[in-house]
Order: sequence, then C-alpha cells, then structure tokens
Amino acid sequence: MRMPDVKNNFDGIKVACVGDSLTYGTTLLNRRVECYPSRLARLLGAKYDVLNFGFPGYAINKRSDRSLLNTPILKILENYAPDYILFLAGTNDARLKNYSSDDDFALNYKYFISALASLPSAPKVIAMTCPMAFTDANTVDFSQDILSRLVKIQKAIFNNNNVAYVDLYSLTQGKSLLYSKDMLHFNTKGAKFLAYKMYSVITEYQKTVNENI
Repeated sequence: MRMPDVKNNFDGIKVACVGDSLTYGTTLLNRRVECYPSRLARLLGAKYDVLNFGFPGYAINKRSDRSLLNTPILKILENYAPDYILFLAGTNDARLKNYSSDDDFALNYKYFISALASLPSAPKVIAMTCPMAFTDANTVDFSQDILSRLVKIQKAIFNNNNVAYVDLYSLTQGKSLLYSKDMLHFNTKGAKFLAYKMYSVITEYQKTVNENI
C-alpha cells in the first residue's frame, strides 16, 4: 500500500479521508481528479488540506489478508495530525473471503474507530456506514445479507460511542445510477454525491467550531 505525501507544515485545517477503494476512487477514469477526496478538496478550498488515505481491497477484519489494522496507517495519521477524519470502510468485510463473524467485525471496527478518535491531534471523526451495493452475488464474492448486518453493527457502534456519522446505506438505497458497471464502486456522479455530502457535514461542524472560538 502506498501512503500519500503528508504536509507537516500546513497551517490550515487538515482532513484525512480514510477507507478502502470507495475512498481511493477505484473504477474512476481519472481517479486523482474524480475521487471524492479530490472533489472535496476543491469544494473546501485553500484553507483545507485533504488527503486520500483510501486503500483498494482493504477490510477491517484483522484476519483478512488486507486489513487496515495490519498497516502503519495510524502512525502515518499521527504524524499528519488531522483536524478531521472521514472514515468509510467495511464494504470489503462483506466479501466472503474476508468475513469470519459479526462479532469479529464489531470488535475490530470498534477498536479502529476508537484508535482514530484517540490520535494526539484529537481529530473530529466523522464515520460513514457502508453504502448500498448493487453487485451481482453470482459474479462477485460478496454478500448483500452480510453487508446489511455490518451496517447495523456500524450504527450500533456509532450510537453507543457518540460517533458522528452519515448513513450512506440509507442515502444510496435505490440510487444505482451513482455506481460504476460493477455496481459496487461509485462512478463520477457517486463521487460527486459523496463529496458534496461530506462538504456540507464538515462546513456545519466547522461553523460550530468557529462560533466557539
């Protein structure tokens, strides 16, 4: 996995977009420009530094061959010292090759959320549930049933631990036009949809921060 270049001397507001291929921009023709973190950066403007920490194929489950928990991501984020962390992961845990049990997912997901919130920069963590997937289970090692259960687990963790979150699963119901041909990843419209949603969330939170200064 390749980490993005970190700007340690940036004086503005730092935003780390952490996740899997949905953050990375897999299937987008020009992902560096079209992925949601890049679109978000343009919306927020020069006072914000937005980095894409999206890693294709990575799951939460520690038993997975590619688990975010088995990477140096937390140390990199500690060095970056973000003000906000936008966290979107879990879809790859609905792949049968990565899934072990609901309990394992809950344990690992809760640990990772807690680790993000406990970084020295005390970032505001804004999590997202897994979005809907419209992929054909006959052609992809993927379970819609597991996905819906994982989303319920995510919501329970968010609500029980006072984690701010966006319910992408509900927001993307019936919106297959936001998806690429594989019906799993966002297309350009989907990336734009996500960027605008997270832009509105961040600006609302930042407004509250500014009012309290």
